Amino acid sequence: MMNSQIFEKSRADVVINVFGKPWQTVCTLKSLLKHSGGRIDKIFLIKEKCQPYEENVDWIFDHFDNLIIFTPDKYTFWHKRVNWLFKKYRYRVRYQYGIENSDKDYVFLSHNDVLYTGDIVGDMLSEIGENIGIGQIGQCWNCPAQHENVCSGEKFYQWNPTYDDVIKLGLPHVRTHKKMIDKKHPKPLPECRLNEWACLINRKSVMRECRPRGNSPLFGQTGVDVGERWFKSLHLKGYKFAYYKKNYNHPYWSNIAGYPTQRKKELYDMAEENAKAYYLENFT
Repeated sequence: MMNSQIFEKSRADVVINVFGKPWQTVCTLKSLLKHSGGRIDKIFLIKEKCQPYEENVDWIFDHFDNLIIFTPDKYTFWHKRVNWLFKKYRYRVRYQYGIENSDKDYVFLSHNDVLYTGDIVGDMLSEIGENIGIGQIGQCWNCPAQHENVCSGEKFYQWNPTYDDVIKLGLPHVRTHKKMIDKKHPKPLPECRLNEWACLINRKSVMRECRPRGNSPLFGQTGVDVGERWFKSLHLKGYKFAYYKKNYNHPYWSNIAGYPTQRKKELYDMAEENAKAYYLENFT
């Protein structure tokens, strides 16, 4: 293999969706490049067509020289069906434009409110091995299995329950209801997924298995949350995922989940002010 080919295999493209949070987005990408810049080629920045609070995010483009900016005609979210035969419709799904248009073996997916504190991309490239993805597994804080101390993201492959085992956990629990449990394949549970805020996926394998080439859902399609249907489908096909939770803080500038921050203007403004102050202190 030529040296240039070896070099390319040691690099990844980044895919990030931007729905508001311009200061947090700048800090996310600046901190990522600070620690993993040598491992990153292109950044696919997917700017959602409608921004919250009439926010202007275009000014952040001037801060980076490796952005590929794409705006889908609309956004497909929560449980909506996808006409996956046509690019226009697939590209409405979170991250999909970057996943399809990257030419790298691996892509790194990130939320736009994450502070990176170490070389996460380099680590993940080194540790992914034969797994199809690497990152924090599971929204376990919502799951009855962790509540009963029988499972966690780190121990995902150590607990293999029957349908009755899962039902006995005590349902409903947060977002998990009895009708959601697959009798034939009770695990993964509804909260099991590769968390999208900081993960690396084997793009070539994902492209082969997911629509339109394969029959698995797109990464950004939703069940209980983003990636849950994708994770379950690939798990049941025998693909493995590696657990990784270090070198990042999410959501750093709000200290609460990103969605509640997005919905409340006062929380949103506070997080943006925190990120702006962080930028001025650390990146100027």
